[in-house]
Parts: sequence; C-alpha cells; structure tokens
Amino acid sequence: MTAPDAIRKTDPTSKLMIAPRVLAGAPLAFFGLMHLIGAMPMRPLVEAAGLPAPGLMAILAPIAQLLAGLLLLSGAFARIGAAIAIGTMAGAVITHIKIPNDAWPVATTDATQGPWPEPVFLMYIAILIILLSASILWRGSGAWGLDAKASASNATPPPPA
Repeated sequence: MTAPDAIRKTDPTSKLMIAPRVLAGAPLAFFGLMHLIGAMPMRPLVEAAGLPAPGLMAILAPIAQLLAGLLLLSGAFARIGAAIAIGTMAGAVITHIKIPNDAWPVATTDATQGPWPEPVFLMYIAILIILLSASILWRGSGAWGLDAKASASNATPPPPA
C-alpha cells in the first residue's frame, strides 16, 4: 500500500461520516471564500491579534480554509483536509483569544465605524470544526466520499490475463 492509498483508506460502510465532513467543510469553505473575496477582510484580524506576517497570513489562511473545506466536502484526501482544518482553526482560536473583546476589528473596510464586540460564537464554531476534523482524521471520509471510491478501486484485484 502506497502512502496516498494509506491516507485515503476509509471504512466504505461508514455512511455517517458525511455529517462531520459537511458540518466542518461547509463553514470552512464559506469563511475561506468570504475572506478571499474581501467580504470579511482577514488582515485586520491578523493585525489585531499581533500574528506575524499579517500580509502573508491574510492570503494563506483563507486559501487553506477554502482548500480544507473543499477537501472535506468532497471526501477526497479528507484526512489531509482535516489536518489543514485543524491547523487553520487552531489559528482562529488563537486569534479569538489574543484580541481583546473591546478591540475586535470592524467587519467592513470602513474604518470610521470603530471596533465592535467579538463574535464569541465564531470561536465555538472553530472549536467544533477542530473536533469534527479530528474525527475525520481518525476515521477517514466514509462511504460517501471520493476516498471510499478510490479505496474500492484500489482494492479490486486486476482481471486475470
């Protein structure tokens, strides 16, 4: 078994794994896309948290979120998507912890509005995504993911010559 096959190995009878994949993948893809198109700018968050290289982080973090979300939703290389999701959401939790409640950056690009209270529920969503991703990392994508189809095709012996 090669390394990609081992990463994609999943239980083809586990149909319930679609729930954690969708519950983790949908918000990741949504927030990653919103950060990338500028509807929810990432740079003010990174700067307010005092994280290094805010310009680079403001680009790489949303790309990682979107990639992780798409991998989880499709079930293709779901374990890799789950690992990326855990990393990006750990960064989100750290950001939520480091920014004081009264200094949360404005969600719009209009800086005249001033800071608004931290949306605490977003930190709980990040923690939930970490837990769901950990279960996907452990169990794989399940029966309704592209990993299951790849595992099934690799497990089929070639026809006799």
